[in-house]
Amino acid sequence: MTGLTTGWVAATMRRLGYEVHEGPDVPVTGGDADSRRIRAGQLFAAYPGDNTDGNLFVDAAFNAGAVAAICSRAPERAWPDRTLVVAPDTTKAAGELGAAWRAACPGPRVVGITGTVGKTTAKEMTAAVLASRFATHWTEGGLNSRQGLPLALLSLRPTHEVSVLEMGMDSKGEIAELCAMARPEVGVVLNIGLTHVARLGSVEAIQAEKLTLPRALPPTGTAVLNADDPRVAPVASELACRVITFGTQNGGASVRYGPVEGHGLEGTRFSVSAGGERARVDSPVPGVHTVPGVVAAICVAMALGMRLFEAAKAVASSGVTGRVRQLAGANGSTIVDDRYNSSPASLAGALEMLRGLRPRRFALLGKMAELGEYEEQEHRTAGRLAAGCCDALFAVGDACRPLVDEARAAGLAEAHWFPAKEEAAAAVRELLRAGDTVLLKASRSQEFETLIPLLGGAA
Repeated sequence: MTGLTTGWVAATMRRLGYEVHEGPDVPVTGGDADSRRIRAGQLFAAYPGDNTDGNLFVDAAFNAGAVAAICSRAPERAWPDRTLVVAPDTTKAAGELGAAWRAACPGPRVVGITGTVGKTTAKEMTAAVLASRFATHWTEGGLNSRQGLPLALLSLRPTHEVSVLEMGMDSKGEIAELCAMARPEVGVVLNIGLTHVARLGSVEAIQAEKLTLPRALPPTGTAVLNADDPRVAPVASELACRVITFGTQNGGASVRYGPVEGHGLEGTRFSVSAGGERARVDSPVPGVHTVPGVVAAICVAMALGMRLFEAAKAVASSGVTGRVRQLAGANGSTIVDDRYNSSPASLAGALEMLRGLRPRRFALLGKMAELGEYEEQEHRTAGRLAAGCCDALFAVGDACRPLVDEARAAGLAEAHWFPAKEEAAAAVRELLRAGDTVLLKASRSQEFETLIPLLGGAA
């Protein structure tokens, strides 16, 4: 078999005991759970959501070109030319399908990447570096959960040599499920922080989850670990597999990097050394805080047989710029769109990047979500940092009141709080002129993408 087909899906799901309505046998190119993103040839997973029910959009997905769907309730309209799987638990069924297809593709060597921040950028860079030598599979976006990873696996092909997969979690046992499904040979742990602490209860619980990945690797596998993170490094001593550690030049990591030169929105430059080799790396990803993810990609490449200089060269030509987008704003200003998500570490990195840009620098911030009892403390810490990184701060919502208070206490007179994000954006818009930069950063739930047009940018 050279690729996944609806016939294979139907036979597999029928064997697992699900109700199947089988259409013509046609190729399945991948999967998605958002009917608005479905492309021709994909499988649609009708997951239950917090605000809506995926079952309501099966017709829309089929109209958009989906060739198969997994749902818990069949649509009223008959679709004889589509394959439909009806399962009481769509998440469980999609997971079983993803695991079965991974088992049918035993050849590719899977790289799993986890961490509190930086997973997607590290995944994109790792895939780009490996693609310079190997037939490499990876997926766009953040298909990294017990719902997303099965869909990421549906675009895997037996002809791939390597698959690079992002592994996230927001509940206990999720990383173990993803490892059982994807069977990684290489596991990367970038960092461990507070994001999702409101769901898991403690940073120790987050640590246990993240370290499930290296602990699940086979003895023939390789763990790539951040030696500079005290929550990550200790696991190295208990692993039976090969371990590659990475960190700054001052530590004892097997792959060391630094010093790092930040070049604003153009990226970073630094040296990497391993064994007797040394290479200069020109990374196109902005922000000094992104460097560990780039170095992790180099480590993965070395684990799979690439030379240090070869991996470093691939980084420079990768074209990967991370999640940060540069957009033209009002009156000749620049919008730095980094609002995909916000956590203590990612916000700190974004603010430090802003610090390195020329004045005038504005920060338009929303809250960091899922911090539980640490919410006020972490927003205050961010406020103190922001005072030294921007010329004016605009923050939105009750959670950001302490952030603004701390910024003012630290000496930033132009620190302003707003109850509504639209009011904050309007205040920024009035000030923007040629050469100004405005950083946009908030958790996804804040929907800061709606502010881009208000700042003069194209969404």
